[in-house]
This record gives sequence, C-alpha cells and structure tokens, in this order.
Amino acid sequence: MLGMYVHTHWAYNHPYAARTWTFEDWDGYLAGLAALGYDFILLWPQLDCMPGEPNASDQAYLAKIGRVIDLAHNAYGMRFMLTAAPNTIGNSRSGEFAFERRPYFVCERKVDPGDPAAVAEFLAGRRRQFAPLSRADGLFVIDSDPGGYIGSTNAQFVALMKAQVDILRETNPVAELVYWMWMGWENYNAFWKRATQQQPGDPDPQIDWDIRDFLATLPLTGAEVPEPWSVTSSAAVHNVAIDRLDLGDKRLFFPYAIIEGEPTFPLTNYAPDALHPRINEYASQPGAYPRGILASSQTHCMQLPGTYFFAHFAQGGTLADADLEKFAADVIPGSEAVVALAWQLVASEDVAAQHASAGRVRGEIGKPRTAAKCSGLLFGDADRFLVDLADNLQIRAGLTELKQVIDAGGDARRALRELLAHLLPYFKRVGFADSYYGPLRTGLNEQVMRLNDPGLNAIIADFHNWREPAVRNGVATRLFDALDAYARIQP
Repeated sequence: MLGMYVHTHWAYNHPYAARTWTFEDWDGYLAGLAALGYDFILLWPQLDCMPGEPNASDQAYLAKIGRVIDLAHNAYGMRFMLTAAPNTIGNSRSGEFAFERRPYFVCERKVDPGDPAAVAEFLAGRRRQFAPLSRADGLFVIDSDPGGYIGSTNAQFVALMKAQVDILRETNPVAELVYWMWMGWENYNAFWKRATQQQPGDPDPQIDWDIRDFLATLPLTGAEVPEPWSVTSSAAVHNVAIDRLDLGDKRLFFPYAIIEGEPTFPLTNYAPDALHPRINEYASQPGAYPRGILASSQTHCMQLPGTYFFAHFAQGGTLADADLEKFAADVIPGSEAVVALAWQLVASEDVAAQHASAGRVRGEIGKPRTAAKCSGLLFGDADRFLVDLADNLQIRAGLTELKQVIDAGGDARRALRELLAHLLPYFKRVGFADSYYGPLRTGLNEQVMRLNDPGLNAIIADFHNWREPAVRNGVATRLFDALDAYARIQP
C-alpha cells in the first residue's frame, strides 16, 4: 500500500485547503496520485469539530466525500479510509459555521470518556456523521492530538476506538480499524495537564514518549477489537513496542509530516536528500512494514515535488534515477524545464538564482496548455500554479535577504518592505491565517524576534500559546498587519 493522507484542519482558500476541494478537484488529484503509483487515501473529514447533527454545509460535504469514496474505488482502484479522534466532536457553536470556514479550536468539544451519557451522545453524533461515508474501507483513530482528556485511561481510549469502528462495521462488516499510534493516550493527557499550567514566557511543554503507554494499548486493542486491525509506526519507540509484542505483521509506516508539516504556512518544499533516507527505511526492508507506507501533506497543490519523490523512493527509486523534469512534463507539459529548475531552487537560499527563476516562471504564464497524466495535481489552473511557484521563489529569497540584513545590522525595515511586497498578496490569495511552523516560522518569526520590538514579540508569543489554542486562530493576520505597519515607520 502506497498512500496519501489528506489533512483538512485549517480553514483557508481554494484550492489550497483540502476541505474546499470540489468533486472535480478530487477527481484530478486522485488521477495524478494514481499515475504516480498511489493506491490508498486517508482523509480527515473534520468530524471532530462538526456538530453531531451536521448542518446543511456539512451534509453537502459528507455527501460529496461519499461520492469521492466511490470514485476512488471504481475509477482508480484505491482504498479509502477515514480518520477521527477518539473523543472529539462539534460543540454548541459548531453549527453556526459553514464546513469550509469552520475554525477548529472554536468549535471542538472533548468528551469525557468516563461519562457514559456524554459518550452515548457523542457516538450518536458519530453515527449520523458516518452515515454518508459508510462505504469507506476503514477508520484510523489517533491516540493523541486532537483528542485526549486529562485523567482518562488507555482502556477508555480503546473502548472509544472500538465503539467508532463498530458503527462503521454496521454497514461495512470488513471495515478495518487502524490504531494510529502517535504520542500515546495517557502520555498525551499528561502533556495537556502540563500545558494547562503553562504561563506566559514558559517554554513549550514537551511530550514524554513513555513506551509503557504503547505496551498497554496494543494488547488492549487486540483483546477488544475484532479483526481486521493494524497499527501505524513512525518512531523508534513505536517499533520497539510493536516488536516486543510480536505485532510486526500489523505494521504500517507513517513518517508523519515528511513532505510537509502541519500547521505550516503554505510554501513549497524541496528536500529529496532528506526524504530519501527516511523513506528508504521502508523501501529497503519491505517485510518490516507489510501494511505499506503513508505520506501526509497539508497544502497538496503546493507540494508536488515531495509527492513525486515520496512515491519514487517508496517504490524503490533512488536519488540517481529520479527524473524531476519528466515528472514536471507529466504535470505541465511545455514548461517542464523551467518548473523543474524552479522546484530545485525554491529552498536553495541562492537569492540571485531564485529571483531569476521567478522571472522565467512568470514568463510561462498564459501559454496554451494540454493535459498530461498528472495535470490533475494543478487543480485545474496551470497559471495559478505558476504564479504561486514564482511567488514562492521570491518569498524564500526575501526571507534569506531579511536574515542577511539583520545579521549585518542593516536596514531591517527596508528588507521587510521588500519581503512583504511579495508575501502579503500571496497571503491574501492563500488565506492561511493561523499559527504555523515550517520555513516561515524560522525565516520570518525567528528573525523578527531579533528586532526586539515589544509589540511584535507579543504577537509572536501567541504562536506558542498551548494553554488556549483558540488564541492562535488568526495570529498570522495579526503578525502580518503589525509587520506591515512596523516596516513603514521611517527612522
């Protein structure tokens, strides 16, 4: 199995946020993935902040995904599974929002696993949410973010997994449960207890990856959940636990965030040298992961290079025999040389080359196009893709220039103005407004902190607020507005 996880957490613009995709977008995306060898889709359909009585926009979305499941099965021969947290569902405000714009942390409710009435209400809501998705092949349930409940036990977690897959098995008796082993249920609950005690200025709380959590949960899963079930592994501690319990035949490799982390401000990544050794852990020993390998991404229309390299390496390809230009020709024929070079430069920190490449990419805009086998990865708009790629080059160049100016004690306001001339229009087009990690966190936030401006530092501090996650909604907008004002101040 070679799969892709489609993540839908943050509300931003079409086609960048997967929750905004049309049925036609899905068709093109699945076609492009299938051409690369992918045969499995995992979708987070945001049931975890959706009301238990789905509103009209939720019903339309769920009906669309039901059609997408059929499309994946019938047109592309793909399996299609869902993922959900064990104990989260929409709160009393969730019904006020359309699905595509619903802010997760404003609308999430964590159900107490020790409250039978609350659990019964939660499962009734899940049954209504699952109904249009009943032809899915199975369910992944994660043992941590975004679920969790301080003081809850591993036994309660397993009971919630079983209860949810049992609902899906009412219509599909062979639906598979996949225990998404991540931080560990009790480990994560302990982390959240520490997070609630966090004070301003404290370092981010850290997770304790205690193997005893996994050694307890895996046998409970085997005892309580009828076959078929399997388990993901993405860390050494996971493999140790799986091997100690002789469950290697159930192992699926899920090197989470290897293509793109989340939450990440949407920028194209290019890192085949880092991808290859990690994915080769799977490709070089296929017997160790008999259930296959799963990729993940947040902004799929930005991450074409990683999508290609993941599939290439997972199927035994190497750095030497990768052919990025051929892949680009399968995506946007006629512009493959320009696009392949732009991808290679996007994270290079070669400012002059990035600016020159951006100009060449813009020169490709407006040319007549023919479709190729992976053109669905463009989400129907080759020119939008080219504009985004050129902007990525110039934003990355601006981040490098900002750091260089601050390192040299130069005019940081001028460097910020030049960066924001590209970043602000791009931000408005993409619409990602929440807290982020990734290249913008290191290239912008960490550099701005060096300016020691109290107002800017206060906004950046909100990126680290784990105690009140809703504070992070819209924090990118606040930061960019403040940076724009700061950059305009004349010395």
